[in-house]
Amino acid sequence: MMGWGGYGGMMGGYGFGVLSTIFWLIILIDLILLGVWLWKQIQKK
Repeated sequence: MMGWGGYGGMMGGYGFGVLSTIFWLIILIDLILLGVWLWKQIQKK
């Protein structure tokens, strides 16, 4: 996959830069939700 950071945006033009940004936002939100869920699981014990 070529969308790593700003490099992929420069390689694939503007449209691909937007796609890679959305892709990274989804991963970031996913990791935050996973972290919150794990924290709640730990708190229950």
